[in-house]
Amino acid sequence: MSMERCIATLIALSFILLSPTAETAFSADKADKLTQVRMGLAARSTTSMPFFVAKERGFFREEGLDIELIVMQAIQTIQATMGNSTQFASATGSAVSSAVQGADIRVIFAVTDRPSFDLIAQPNITSVQQLRGKKIGTGGVGSLAEILARRILIAHNVRPEEVSILATGPSHLTYLSLKAKVIDAAPLQMPLTFTAQDEGFRKLAAAGEFYQSVQGGLATTKTMLTEQPELVTKVVRAMLRATRLIKSDRKYAIDFLKGPWVDLGKNADKIAARVYDVAGPDFLASGVVSDEVQRQMIADASQRVKPKQPVLPEQVFDFSIVRKVSDTLK
Repeated sequence: MSMERCIATLIALSFILLSPTAETAFSADKADKLTQVRMGLAARSTTSMPFFVAKERGFFREEGLDIELIVMQAIQTIQATMGNSTQFASATGSAVSSAVQGADIRVIFAVTDRPSFDLIAQPNITSVQQLRGKKIGTGGVGSLAEILARRILIAHNVRPEEVSILATGPSHLTYLSLKAKVIDAAPLQMPLTFTAQDEGFRKLAAAGEFYQSVQGGLATTKTMLTEQPELVTKVVRAMLRATRLIKSDRKYAIDFLKGPWVDLGKNADKIAARVYDVAGPDFLASGVVSDEVQRQMIADASQRVKPKQPVLPEQVFDFSIVRKVSDTLK
């Protein structure tokens, strides 16, 4: 067995997200000989909610698909998809960075173009300007959290060089660093941004007010788009149906957030409505982002990876299938 297959198998065994109910559906799917599809998810968050809704409501099954959802690190979702261990990945930011470097990967569906991060600081810090000389924790170099931190600083006339930007890992680990006072501030993703404020930390800025970027969605290889367009169309249709359901049915979405699929922590009942009222309206009923957002994401990635030639949007994004599907669902 190759190293890639070994890694994929271990990840699958460790992180497959199936509840007892889903296990029953999974067995039924196999009996019906549905097409098996594996998807790598970067997190169990609000932006991955359409994956879980499409599975729970049977949208994937109605398309003849048996979907396996596997949580792994963002860059691993891209590596697994490019290595054919999975067919789709949710880490659209990492997909853009990889495509700018010339990888055979395309972003084909967008959940939202408004990052669900807030810049959260220690209680004694009351403004972004007070972060000069302080430590800010992010997901690492080139991560969306780091990009957002820099954007917020610049918007408040603070040069990024005036602070120390540290790689502290995903939001939940970064929050532990904030609680331990290892760092002074951090861009935290929902629902941690609510948890942090409830525990006394201070919100300095909402990242979505300063930057637009695809957060959550689907990425796959150009090869998959060329060789299996019908399969891609089925996946996109199920995802678009789920996204529109979430956006249009507040009660259903809030109840779903309280369940086992999305990780809202121990206070799911308390914060589910707050999370939805911030995230839900920003879900994209079209599954598409503007050319401006596409160019900006490419420009940001290009600053880090320095491609030899200018990168065009069509080398990174391909929304042709979701546009066709969107027309048929109207």
